[in-house]
Amino acid sequence: MNKLLKLTFLALLISAASCEDATDIIQESELGENNAFRNVDDLRSGLIGVYGSYNPDGGSSTVLFNDLFTDNIKKGLNNFGQGSDTFAFNMRPNNTFAGGIWGSRYATINFANRVLRAWDRIFPTLTNPDDIDKANEIKGQLLAFRALCHFELLQYYSPNYNRSSQGVIIMNFVPEITQVFPRNTVGEVFDFINDDLDDAIALIGDFSSLPDYRNDDTSQDIFYLGADAMRFLRARVFLYEGRYAEAETVAENLIADYPLAAAGAYFDMFNADTPSSELVFSLSRRQDDGGAAGLYYTNSVDRNGSPLYELSNQLLNLFAANDIRREVILLPEGATGSLIVGTDSPNNILLIGKYPGSADGELINDFKMFRSSELYLIKAECEARQGKFSEAETSIQTLRNVRLITGTAPTPSYASNLTLALVDILLERRKELAFEGHRYLDLKRLGAETNTGILRSNVDCASFDSSNCALLQGDYRFTLPIPTSELAPNPGITQNPNY
Repeated sequence: MNKLLKLTFLALLISAASCEDATDIIQESELGENNAFRNVDDLRSGLIGVYGSYNPDGGSSTVLFNDLFTDNIKKGLNNFGQGSDTFAFNMRPNNTFAGGIWGSRYATINFANRVLRAWDRIFPTLTNPDDIDKANEIKGQLLAFRALCHFELLQYYSPNYNRSSQGVIIMNFVPEITQVFPRNTVGEVFDFINDDLDDAIALIGDFSSLPDYRNDDTSQDIFYLGADAMRFLRARVFLYEGRYAEAETVAENLIADYPLAAAGAYFDMFNADTPSSELVFSLSRRQDDGGAAGLYYTNSVDRNGSPLYELSNQLLNLFAANDIRREVILLPEGATGSLIVGTDSPNNILLIGKYPGSADGELINDFKMFRSSELYLIKAECEARQGKFSEAETSIQTLRNVRLITGTAPTPSYASNLTLALVDILLERRKELAFEGHRYLDLKRLGAETNTGILRSNVDCASFDSSNCALLQGDYRFTLPIPTSELAPNPGITQNPNY
């Protein structure tokens, strides 16, 4: 998606928002929402601004946090203390990640709600059938983004996912700056998310107006939240809700249309941003965009690019030599590449290679949000939880086999033991989804059942000169605190336990 367009439309949204937020001062240069949104093209512009506002791979990102706080990262060659506080499990309401994740997701929700409010005003005036279809598809994507952001907030800030527990604040309208809100329950938030997804899928239809976005280039389809991406999100939501049969069905249906990439295609998907059969939804990153590699490097993806964070020895040791994921996740050895002195050597230089840069920039790659490999992991977990252990074993073996360059993986044996199955699935999730924003959330959700917390290797822990190498499953820090930025202006909100 064009960087200039995204910035322009994001600026438009911020301009419209600032006009309302400062109600006592009206500047002559202010655009105002009624002028900013007058027709379907303006609504589409607003939608693209919403896409631009959603950046899990930038800033105080969920991508970096999930691995830095846990066990997938060690200190990089040119790290002078960056991230050391978070690595040491120091989590407080003023933590950068706690504030950044909360603020960025509610900002995207607010932008989406502003465009939705304009949609409610414009849609009744439309008479052209094409405009009506386009408007419905725009609304569908806005609702899906709103659902996605509410779900992510729930994942990080709710102590657990029981329906009666404290969730987050549901925002389905544009608030006044003086309003304060309490937290909704987890059940209320789940219901809201599912309602938005129901409406979004119904509205998106066959995405017939998509050529207006992609100029008839079908390879661009993965950069837009279509119906399959919405169903993918629904599979995640059902998994967290404990609706395992439904999650399994959604995953199976999508897997049929998004086959796993073979080893070479998997490598190219990350190394060259080549479209892949297993990609369901990806965030487009183009020239001058921020990129995920910028989370780990200052200048370029190599030893001379000032690496801030490296792959942990513990994570690298999980991969067999013939696992294509090892070649993707670790930058090759060389004069400016990685250096492996020995197993668990403190002198190892393990450069992260999952985002190697592209023609658009040395630190820029498309961010792969939804891949069918995750659907296999969802499917396997749901099968195991329903007592279908042989099916779960097959699902995991299928994924492992396709990730091998040569040979076949041994068939796992869970012996009808749910704990064994979940431990193995958690391991596979760590390997498959590293540096994609999952590890912290996986340990939070599955830690109690598998008796798995964070236990870093001594060499990885020592890289940050930290004595904090372990965090027990169930620790309160597996839930983020409501940030200071929300507590101060909102006396109606309740902080999470132990903060």
